[in-house]
Parts: sequence; C-alpha cells; structure tokens
Amino acid sequence: MSRKDSIHQRITADHAASMSIFNSFTAEQWEMPAPSDEGAQWKARDVLAHLAVSEGGQLGQIERCLKGEAPVPDDFDLNRFNRRSVQKQAEKSVADFLNMIETGHAQVLATLDTVADADFDKSGRHARGDVITIEQFFIRTTEHRVQHAEELKRALSG
Repeated sequence: MSRKDSIHQRITADHAASMSIFNSFTAEQWEMPAPSDEGAQWKARDVLAHLAVSEGGQLGQIERCLKGEAPVPDDFDLNRFNRRSVQKQAEKSVADFLNMIETGHAQVLATLDTVADADFDKSGRHARGDVITIEQFFIRTTEHRVQHAEELKRALSG
C-alpha cells in the first residue's frame, strides 16, 4: 500500500468512527456540559463547533505548509482561537456542524489526493506548537476529532 493510500485509509476510518459517535447523540445530549481543553464552560455542541472549525483550520495549515509558508503565525494563540471560533458559531445547529465536518473531510481528502509523495516529509509548526510533517498534519486532522468524539462519548454516557 502506498503512503498516500495508508494516510487515506487512516483518516477515512477515523472520520467514520467519529461520525458514528456524533450521530449516536440525542438533541438533549448535545446540550449537556462537556470537557474543554480551553477551560471554557462548553456544551457538547460547542465541542462539535470547535471540531467543525478545526477541520478547515488544519487544512489551511497543510496548504500553507505545502507552499513552503508558515502554517500558523509565530504568535498564534490556539486557546484564544478556539474560544473565539466557538463563540462565532453560536447560531449554527448541530446539523450545520456535522455538515461542516463532512465538507471539511471531503476537502482534506481532495487535498491529500494532490500531494506528491516527496511532500509528505515537509514539515511545519502546527497550531499546537509542535513541528510535524505533512503526513502527521493529515493524520492529526481526524485523530483530533476522534479524541474529542471519544471524550464526548465518555462524558455523555454517564
């Protein structure tokens, strides 16, 4: 299996796993308190909003890194970005967020299809602050989502 196929398979499986969890929640569960890395008082729907925005943000980092640009500014504050991005999404519905994730995932896969094998080893600073390769950027996109989905599942299951 090629490197690209392996990445594709991994992020497709992660996508399916996270969406299965999200689609199992009721409307009431989406309004329940949920864990937040940012220390904010988030509901489950806020975590979903964070993930919907994150998908596009991480894709932007990948695209900038592929162009040889800095994926994020040196003074990037991830916690501030996450808090503000969730606040800006307050009027959207859970269905909107799920659609945003589906659209973002399709865009990630489309971008993956354009990456040359040699480019998977290019690296840049991720929004979290660590330097990772393009391959790791792609994997982190859905790995991040699965991590939050599993946290939500534990929190909302009682």
